[in-house]
Amino acid sequence: MKSFKQFLSESVTINGDFNGTLNVSGDSVNRDVQEQEEYFADVVWMGSIYRMKLEKMESLRLPTTQELGEQLQDEYPGVIVQRIYPVEQKPTVKIADIKRYHPGKLEWQ
Repeated sequence: MKSFKQFLSESVTINGDFNGTLNVSGDSVNRDVQEQEEYFADVVWMGSIYRMKLEKMESLRLPTTQELGEQLQDEYPGVIVQRIYPVEQKPTVKIADIKRYHPGKLEWQ
């Protein structure tokens, strides 16, 4: 059995590619890696509005509000799904400054 100091000093190298191949400490292990995408859903449950963060497999489509409501009924009886929002990818452009033109003063603010 390893001591605590040996456990802390142990190092593991993990490399992989987009085809699902993982290299752990130099050993090649082929795993079926499924990516998950996130989405949000606004629901009403017991008189309160909640925003849920949910995950789906990349290969599946987003559920409809009715389908999601049926899936959530076991844990949240009486839940009503209001809206489903897919998570948008983060933009690659960073906004440095924004000014609004004010026509009455003929200047940018």
